[in-house]
Amino acid sequence: MRFTAKILALTLLLALKPACGGGGGGGGGAAGGGGVALVLPAVVPNLPLDASGATFSMNVNGMTDSAVEAAIVAAIGATLNSKIVLTSSSGPRNIALTVTAPSATTAFVLASTGASPRSVVVDGSDQITFTGAVRYFELQDEAQITLQRLKFNGARASDSGAVVSGLNNVRLATFINCTFTDCQTTLPGADIGGGAVRIANSTHTQYSNCSFTNCAGSNGGAINSLGSRLTIINCTFSMCTAFGTGGGGGGNGGIGGAVYVDNVSNDATALHQLSVTGCTFDTNHASDHAGALFGYTNPAVPSTSIIDRCTFKSNTATVGAGHSGAFYSQAGTLTLSNSTFNGNQASNNGGGIFCTNTSSLIANCTFQGNSATGLGGGISSSSSSLSLVNVTLAQNSAGNFAGALFAPSGSVSVQNSILSGNTGVGNPAGGTQVNNSFAGGANVQSPVGGTGNKPASVTGTTFVANVMLGALQNNGGLTFTMQPAAGSLAIDLAGVTGAPATDQRGNARTGASADAGACEAP
Repeated sequence: MRFTAKILALTLLLALKPACGGGGGGGGGAAGGGGVALVLPAVVPNLPLDASGATFSMNVNGMTDSAVEAAIVAAIGATLNSKIVLTSSSGPRNIALTVTAPSATTAFVLASTGASPRSVVVDGSDQITFTGAVRYFELQDEAQITLQRLKFNGARASDSGAVVSGLNNVRLATFINCTFTDCQTTLPGADIGGGAVRIANSTHTQYSNCSFTNCAGSNGGAINSLGSRLTIINCTFSMCTAFGTGGGGGGNGGIGGAVYVDNVSNDATALHQLSVTGCTFDTNHASDHAGALFGYTNPAVPSTSIIDRCTFKSNTATVGAGHSGAFYSQAGTLTLSNSTFNGNQASNNGGGIFCTNTSSLIANCTFQGNSATGLGGGISSSSSSLSLVNVTLAQNSAGNFAGALFAPSGSVSVQNSILSGNTGVGNPAGGTQVNNSFAGGANVQSPVGGTGNKPASVTGTTFVANVMLGALQNNGGLTFTMQPAAGSLAIDLAGVTGAPATDQRGNARTGASADAGACEAP
């Protein structure tokens, strides 16, 4: 891993097939001003199931586990391009896997033949669960794999990828409608991990409609991605753990409770991006950095990070350096939009997120009830350029100061946003809600007065006793939001400019002017 004691970055974007492109957009008209060009993907459908390759159909009813395993090994070796479809006419079936020759650790090895790469699809027809305390798949140089409609339970490996490990130049790895439960690697260390999957140096690795529960690895409790473009669509990550300690460099990991990304740019021909859309990260933990999602990109290679329509809830980074309770991003550009961060905790800085990018845009996002022992209960940033547009920051807390936002006084703008009841308790004079007053305007902030209650923007911040925000709840859309109640000053706020055309829920902004904050009032 190229991570020193500094910081790291995450690159995300969703560019899969024409159905996934486009989306996003600037505001205008009644929504207020010229708009913000978010350049976001549309809400994407799941990836289509792979139909390619010569098909080997196997009804496993009446076959022993060892016979099924041997038949899969034979099918993988029979042709360079195979599709294996497993069914069970007697209903759902568990297949206990064991180590097979010539590997000393793995059930299935995808080995290319000379200059001829191997491509394998395994389809479990939503009936097959692989079990057994071994590694299930190893991808050798130039291999390509698709796993779909399969369940994996109890996989084990020492260092990398208990379900799939691809440590060479993988062409493409795709996972569709798969469930990973209790899949773990066991050794601590820098770079290694990926309790379920570790893929290195692929042109593209993609996950669609998958779930990861109680997975663990030194770095990346569920997924460890090295030097690869990464796309994650409509997936859930729950109770996954990065158990290493000491971080990168001379440490032994503990980074990225659910997902760990180290560089997305080793393939010069690939799109250098990490994209996470429509995902939920709930109760994941890292022993060092990034309780849910961690990303580093090579500063020398232009890269993009886009996170859209995601929920980060109750993730923690509470040991070691403890930066970023949920999401940590370094280098390249970051666009974070239409997402909610709720109840995440960091033992150092950035209860919700910690970002240090060339430029960071946070738009239509809600940060509620996050906490950091140090600085920035909601957001901590050292990005060269940071813009907050229509963001709601409420009831976040910092043990030192800047309960809502901590950032240097340079190129930072806070526009059309709500700050309500954020607290910095250890050093109020440093700023209870923000540590500096930034550029921007048309912000609403409460309460009025108090030591260190600096306005979010130098001009255009209005203090009120009560912003009159509703509770964090389902107000429609993919994520929970906090909706201003009738009579709130945030509604149709004068001076709002540059608001996205839709709010966090995807609803059009209406009225004489756009509302401040992430969610329009009823």
